[in-house]
Amino acid sequence: MKQQHRRTFLAHILAASCLLPAGGAVLAQPNDYPNRTIKVVVPFAAGGGGDVIGRVYAQKLAEALKVAVIVENKPGASTMIGSDYVAKSAPDGYTILLNVPLLVQTPYLFNKMAYDPLVDLTPVTDLAASPLWFAVSTSKTNTHTLKDFVAQAKLHPQDYNFASIGAGSSGHLLGYALNEANGLNMMHVPYKGSSQATLALMAGEVSAVFLDYVTLKPQLASGKVRLLAVTGTRRSALTPDVPTLAELGYPGFESTVWAALFVSSKTPAEIVSRLETETRKILALPDVLAKWRELGYEPGGMPRAQFAAQLRTDSVRWGALIKKTGVKLD
Repeated sequence: MKQQHRRTFLAHILAASCLLPAGGAVLAQPNDYPNRTIKVVVPFAAGGGGDVIGRVYAQKLAEALKVAVIVENKPGASTMIGSDYVAKSAPDGYTILLNVPLLVQTPYLFNKMAYDPLVDLTPVTDLAASPLWFAVSTSKTNTHTLKDFVAQAKLHPQDYNFASIGAGSSGHLLGYALNEANGLNMMHVPYKGSSQATLALMAGEVSAVFLDYVTLKPQLASGKVRLLAVTGTRRSALTPDVPTLAELGYPGFESTVWAALFVSSKTPAEIVSRLETETRKILALPDVLAKWRELGYEPGGMPRAQFAAQLRTDSVRWGALIKKTGVKLD
């Protein structure tokens, strides 16, 4: 090959290589999406509420798009491991993050982060919303009301602590706020997901936890777990005998939490819209609606722009609470 031809050939090879992402795979084009396996990244350990939602969603998305959809659990670091993985993934719609409000709480909890959730991730839509129940371990306390629990925790502060699904999570912040409201000093014990936190509660390793109903429900019949209160503005139809924290005299506990989908921020708008459309169809299916009710969730499916606005509002609201409590994790 003559030198000039060799240079031309190499130039063509170099130009072609610039079209490939770091891993060498060709980026998906909107008009042929999807044509291979989609991954739903859940930044929690298997077995908890987020994992259950992710697996139901993955199955339905696979049926709708006629491709394989798998769930990959990447727990740890207050969901930052999984979130960072998706933020830095190829912007092709084949890697989807399922996360909760911890996504927008972490920037206020850590001074340094490898990604910005409001910049490096694009919201698709919310999947579900739910209150959180305040549950106690019956092997750690024999109390049946929040008032009595608080009284006992004041008398024996060294014996009382609370778990969460991770440092800086909604459960952590709500537990901190409960401490503040009552002058308690319950120690926070973070776990890598709701299933581990629940096991610790059942074993009596921790006194209490704020968690979703899907995680707590299987344990209620054992008698090892008791529900004392619930967040939100009204009692849940699933637990009509359990009072809200608001009606017990605790303002600031009216919020519910969401589970939602996100993709890398440079994902083509057509692909994001396709995922939004398919997700909203899935959330309208009778069997999915029934499953959500069984789990204690309200179905999501907000228009993307509306959920993006709520995301920004939640970021400000949680940020104000975090600054007030002074919680920092680094």
